[in-house]
This record gives sequence, structure tokens and C-alpha cells, in this order.
Amino acid sequence: MALPTWATNVTVALNVLTFAATTVACTFASIAAVGFRGTEWGRALAPLPVVFAAMTVSTGVTLHPATPADGGRVAVAMWAVAIGAIAVCCWRFVALFTERRVVGR
Repeated sequence: MALPTWATNVTVALNVLTFAATTVACTFASIAAVGFRGTEWGRALAPLPVVFAAMTVSTGVTLHPATPADGGRVAVAMWAVAIGAIAVCCWRFVALFTERRVVGR
């Protein structure tokens, strides 16, 4: 009986640590995206705050006592948003490093 309690406590502790880490990463990604705005690097960095914000919300949902332990549909939706933003970011970095022009707005 002690194992489930121990495992639950470790899982909650890791989720709290993940929540804190993604919050800090979201802050730094936002600063980088704003700092490089208007450049090709800025366009490549622009999706990163969306990635970390979605991950932060997903982890926050799993910590809330009124939601299922896995976060439910909200967590799945936030991960879908994060994966989409990661794909856009990767595409922009590949275009940047292969010296293709990334068309701005």
C-alpha cells in the first residue's frame, strides 16, 4: 500500500518541477522572440513561446485536482498545439539554415 502513495507523490513532485521549468522556458522564449522580432531568426523563434505555453497549460491541467490524472482532453489538445508549433519552428529553422528565404508577413 505504501508504493502507490510514494509513486503518486513522486509524480506530483515531477509535475510541479515540470510546470516550473516550462514556465521559465516560456518566459525566456518570449523574451528571445520579442528581442529578435523583425529578423529571420525572430521568425524562426516565434513559435517557441507557443510550444512552452501549451506545455505549461498541459502540465497545469494535470496538477488540478478536478481533472483526470492524465489531464484529459485539454492536455491532449495542448500537446497537439505544441507539436504543431514545434513542426512550424523546425521548418523555419531548416529554411533558415539551408539559406532559403523565409517569406515574412
